Amino acid sequence: MEKIEINKLFKDASMQLTLRRTTFDRLQIRPQVNYRGRTQDEVFFQKQDGAAVEFEVVRRMDFEPEGVFEITAVYTVRRTLADEYVGQDIDFREFLRTLTANDFNMLCGNVYSAMSLIIAQLTQASNGIPMISPPVYCGVAAKPAEAN
Repeated sequence: MEKIEINKLFKDASMQLTLRRTTFDRLQIRPQVNYRGRTQDEVFFQKQDGAAVEFEVVRRMDFEPEGVFEITAVYTVRRTLADEYVGQDIDFREFLRTLTANDFNMLCGNVYSAMSLIIAQLTQASNGIPMISPPVYCGVAAKPAEAN
């Protein structure tokens, strides 16, 4: 598949962000345990309806070892195709596999900032300390190394 430039694929001014759901689970915090926070972003193609294309953007935050909290924020991003791409057969699932972190930021606009804000508000309401997650695409967290 020939790579299509994001800035040419969609119309500039037409992007809709919709918060679909959030989940926040407080977990036990064990004394004398060092927790390492993880942030994982994923983008999934949802559907194409004429010139409109919808993507689901998911941010998950948790800790290793398990504890403190687990939080997920899910948004729908709706974009309108540029006129020259309407009616073309574009495999958006494959298209997403070709994108870089900067491309995801262009594709999804300020959804990552919105997610960061929601997560900060939920964590601040829970324990008085807001957890600030990156306002940009973080990618998929690396899987832990396998034990030898």
